[in-house]
Amino acid sequence: MLDEIAIKVVEISKEYFLRKPHTDENGVVSNRLCALNDVSFEVKKGESVGIIGPNGSGKSTLLKILAGVTKPTSGEVLIRGRVASILDIGAGFHPELSGRENIYLNGQILGFSKKEIQSRYDEILTFSGIENFIEEPVKSYSNGMYLRLAFSIMAHLDFDVYLFDEVMSVGDVEFNLKARAKLQALLQSNKTLLFVSHNLNELNNMDTFLRFENGRLLSKKEEENVLTNYYENSIELSHRKIAIRNTEISDFSNFQLSKDILLRKVNLTQLGEEVFRSDKSFEFSVEFEKLNSPDESVDLIVLINDLQGSIILSTNPLLSGGFTSIKKGIYKYTCTFPPFIFGFQVYSIGLFFTKNTIGSFRDSENSIAISENNVSKIVGNAYRLDNVISFKPQFRMANGEIANSQVNIGGGLLPIFTWERDYSDSNDN
Repeated sequence: MLDEIAIKVVEISKEYFLRKPHTDENGVVSNRLCALNDVSFEVKKGESVGIIGPNGSGKSTLLKILAGVTKPTSGEVLIRGRVASILDIGAGFHPELSGRENIYLNGQILGFSKKEIQSRYDEILTFSGIENFIEEPVKSYSNGMYLRLAFSIMAHLDFDVYLFDEVMSVGDVEFNLKARAKLQALLQSNKTLLFVSHNLNELNNMDTFLRFENGRLLSKKEEENVLTNYYENSIELSHRKIAIRNTEISDFSNFQLSKDILLRKVNLTQLGEEVFRSDKSFEFSVEFEKLNSPDESVDLIVLINDLQGSIILSTNPLLSGGFTSIKKGIYKYTCTFPPFIFGFQVYSIGLFFTKNTIGSFRDSENSIAISENNVSKIVGNAYRLDNVISFKPQFRMANGEIANSQVNIGGGLLPIFTWERDYSDSNDN
């Protein structure tokens, strides 16, 4: 049983002495900062662990202790096998040495022989994509180049445990795609991985989640809803209400005003239901007053965002008929969201008003003609409001209710599509 454990952390604490005393959450004044407080957990061999928590909760301190960069004030850490870590951009590199020299230096520091490094050198260099700069001193490298080289060394030398701390946000798109594929390959080869990130999407495929707050480990769970619960709590701490039933908003004093649009009222409703349900349709309405001159048309785009603020769905009347608002006056737009489209998380609705968009869709006969060339064209930005409403439906499948913790499905939306299945007995062939 002990052979199955890759990492064992027993009652570790870490204290730092501060030059200037501070006041903790209990009002106690002290010159000590407890970054970690009596933390214990185990990680199995081949397990992937996502570590979450607000800034200052102890996540990075934990990884530094596991990597051997710093020692705990008390407690014990047992790690089986070789450990690779990317904690700070450029850590482990000598700034005056070239990239090539640092590959050998870094590899030897991590316990590999020169012969082992030489056998993987070409793979490391090709994957990093910095061949043209490999003979330059790394002090001249950008953060992205540091990350490329450090990740390439880790990914191509044979480690047992990998530690990552907020590193994927630095690389460009092309390298991120390669790095994610490499991480997936590492997981499938029974490597142990611990990943600190504030990006929900980077942690979706983890096996287990550690949640930290104020230096304490609050939970170690396998359900993905640990992530959504964490982000929901963060939303509530920012004093944004999460709607779970019919909601009307008419106070927009916290939003920036517009000389073109006066927003009057927003409603999100579900007829006949006490709480929002994912298996029922929603009705979303926007009432606004057009203030600008009559020679400028205004059109509305509704944006639905996930917990991270990424747009996962957008819709506007142009796609289903093409009416626009030209005269000054009060308008009410109503949109119906179909059933079976929303999943397990909190969603936020934003509004985007555009000017004169309808003109870009007119053809020579002055009729609406949406095409590949103009569908994404926006002539002018009249008014934009993010996070007008945050809401969370109770998730239900077509055949009934299901507990979130029983399902580990990624993706912001979970629509029901039409499926077919064919079957034949393999013995018949």
